[in-house]
Amino acid sequence: QKNIVETCKAKNTLVCLPTGTGKTKAAILVAVERLNKYSDSKVLVCSPTKPLASQICKEFKECTTLPPEEINLLTGQVNPEQRAEIWSRSRVIVATPQTIESDLEKKRCSLENVSLLGIDECHRSKENFANTTVAKIYNETAKNPRILGLTASPGSSKEIIDLVCQNLFIEAVEVRTEEDEDIKEYIQEKNMEYIKVDL
Repeated sequence: QKNIVETCKAKNTLVCLPTGTGKTKAAILVAVERLNKYSDSKVLVCSPTKPLASQICKEFKECTTLPPEEINLLTGQVNPEQRAEIWSRSRVIVATPQTIESDLEKKRCSLENVSLLGIDECHRSKENFANTTVAKIYNETAKNPRILGLTASPGSSKEIIDLVCQNLFIEAVEVRTEEDEDIKEYIQEKNMEYIKVDL
């Protein structure tokens, strides 16, 4: 994670790590670095579902010394006026990309002061997905932009991965597999049971 974070500090980075090896922890380390560097800025992390976003929000609260009230979850279930108010008083916002896309459209928030945009499950950043729209607006408006894409499975072909990198303005890629030396000893033993199903 330390090695990966060094790259993320310097460049927009796609981080591809196996599930359960600490992608979120790496993102938190980068977020803290950006908040320390730009003291009046915010961090925005987009995650595709409410349960995933909620989990990331919880990890931020557990792993940082930021006041818990400055780390907030924004989803479509929070009414729009309330979202604008929560946005203005937060340092870290974890949200579904559709919520942010909608709030940007309606001018309820601005990405100008966001020093890190994290995109969880970033392999979904294709064509007209909300991630892609948010990343484009962020890249155009942020004073100190830095983008971090996180995924366990970036895509099945080079073309798909290139498209994700293009859509998220990625400049560097950090990949680790379960066989890599710096990860091998931390991988949990898995018991796999294959069940064939007649379709």
